[in-house]
Amino acid sequence: MKKFFALLKVSVKSMLLSSTNSQGGSRKRAATGVGAMVLIAFLGLYMSGFYSSMLMHALAPVHMEVLVFIFMGMGALVGGLLFTAFAVKGVVFGGKDNDLLLSMPVSSTMLMASRVSAIYLENLLFALFVLAPAGAVCTFMTQSGVGHSVLFWVRLAVAVFTLPLLDTALSVLMGALVAFLSARVTRGVLGQNIVMAVYMAAVFWFAFNVNGMIEGLAANAAGVKESLSWAAPMLWMADGIMGDWGLLLAFAACCIVPFALVVFGLGRVYRQAVTAFAARSARNDYKLSAQSASGQKKALLAKEAKRFFGTPMYFWNAGIGLIMLVAMGAAALVMQNDLREFIGLLGGALPVMPMAALAMGFCLCTSAVAAPSISLEGKYLWILREAPVDEGSLLWIKTGFELLLSLPCTVIGGVCLIIALQLTAPEGALLIFSMALFAGCHAAFGMLMGLTFPKLDAVNETVVVKQSLAVMLDMFVPMGVLGLCALLYWLGGRMAPALALALPLALLAVFTGVCVLILAKKGPAMLKAL
Repeated sequence: MKKFFALLKVSVKSMLLSSTNSQGGSRKRAATGVGAMVLIAFLGLYMSGFYSSMLMHALAPVHMEVLVFIFMGMGALVGGLLFTAFAVKGVVFGGKDNDLLLSMPVSSTMLMASRVSAIYLENLLFALFVLAPAGAVCTFMTQSGVGHSVLFWVRLAVAVFTLPLLDTALSVLMGALVAFLSARVTRGVLGQNIVMAVYMAAVFWFAFNVNGMIEGLAANAAGVKESLSWAAPMLWMADGIMGDWGLLLAFAACCIVPFALVVFGLGRVYRQAVTAFAARSARNDYKLSAQSASGQKKALLAKEAKRFFGTPMYFWNAGIGLIMLVAMGAAALVMQNDLREFIGLLGGALPVMPMAALAMGFCLCTSAVAAPSISLEGKYLWILREAPVDEGSLLWIKTGFELLLSLPCTVIGGVCLIIALQLTAPEGALLIFSMALFAGCHAAFGMLMGLTFPKLDAVNETVVVKQSLAVMLDMFVPMGVLGLCALLYWLGGRMAPALALALPLALLAVFTGVCVLILAKKGPAMLKAL
């Protein structure tokens, strides 16, 4: 067991921790690890707290609290897959230390178990912050006494610890599929993008169906439960939490058995699989062909585009916010009648244009394109530095690439929302202008974070894109700026109507100006120092 825990420690560090640079020391490594865990916990807590309260409000009067745990279990399962499925390819099958670890006097099954256990711990963290808040909401809002006994919390703890086993098994299988496609398909990137696109389509389909189920919960809660028979393990888990020990044990077995089969089954062929995947990825096919003439800036922009669209981990993590921005606008157009009816019911209680701006701003915050771009150069940054382009131009090209992606999406999403919400011309112009300004400051701030907290020795792109401190700050600091803008809007509205819009715009202008000025003055020297 001593060997296993030593390997598990290494795997957990590979999964969650990433130093900002080789001289960063333990404090920066700890800050990044804590940041990754805080992000997972925050998302789980937010999702569970919001939806559990909404569901319980509809279900408590009809004594169907069990549906809360069914939906939250599905959310934990789908969310865990989203967090870890594509990280498996890098952590389990693509780690740069695989050759070293496989040469050690430990079995390949033990090494596989340690790496899969690291995935399990991340899924466990998310499941804890999804199911535990649901239990607390059930305890406080129930009308049938559910949650008022110690055994309820014991059964909930069993579910919390066993559900991530099923999640991990599915994540590893999906990661193995992605690694297989990368090794076998000529354009491995295309294969990974196809798998991820299918997965995201399934997630959106599930989300739309869940919304439809929630609408009819109060009238037909029992019917909704019967319609979920295809998700039998989630029903077993929910009924088990509510008091059925037999179904809870059946659910535990449904989670433990696939996990054990994945560990021992893939463990037996782990060495062969890793060797085959590495050998294929190391192969290069060289073809002599004519090269079209191009300017320096066009060539560098093409290089950024090739990395962004050719790296699935980068594209789907940094680009998901932009996809959501366009999808949100399209969905608003499709459901514009429902939106207008909902706004009419509110009676002007919430300002429509600022709320639309907050939604768009949140999507832009999750689009960290510039922040990891320096770190993704890795050990080949010196090649870029040797190009006949000064450091300032390199920085502005990387920053401008994010704007080339975010500005069109901002305009498209903004125009769709303007039409769907029937905003006036001045409100629409202000919405697009403010969000374009925010997109600019987000790109400049992200580049500053990438220069301040670089990670040039990451074992794979997963560490840079998902778990680096630069990306964390690039997401959460602009979110804090959005929150401050909302506060200024409220304070300004209490003093004078004109100040309600002037104060947030002034804050965005100042933040953008400061970021651009620092990047222009200090950025080239910071890049040169790397």
